[in-house]
Amino acid sequence: MSKSTKSKKRQSQRKDLRVVYPEYFDKNLTMRLGRRVPLKLAFDEPEAKRVALAAQKAGYEVFLDSKKHYSRTWYDRRGRVLINKMGSKEEQLREIAKNLSKVNLPRKTKKRTSTKTKKPKKGSVYRQKKK
Repeated sequence: MSKSTKSKKRQSQRKDLRVVYPEYFDKNLTMRLGRRVPLKLAFDEPEAKRVALAAQKAGYEVFLDSKKHYSRTWYDRRGRVLINKMGSKEEQLREIAKNLSKVNLPRKTKKRTSTKTKKPKKGSVYRQKKK
């Protein structure tokens, strides 16, 4: 295949997808900074993984791209989600926003520290008081 046919194939695949950024659903952003859903449907600092899971729950085919960022908040690299086009973008965003609160991400587990109390060594300067 030549380079031109490869690039045309990529462009045709790209035309079927719609870009969705997590900033569209961020409760802390104003509409001017990029929020695209009403505050009632917005979520507090959504992650791209959460948006992708919500889009899957809404019935869309999802591709996650974590290296990209939203241009209005270039300093915060949250990533983006690509979904297949079905209807208008506003309708799709509202469907995803409704599913955001229903999605649970697995929490990171903390390493357990031992609950054993250390006994002072004999002859130690610091001795515990006897009870």
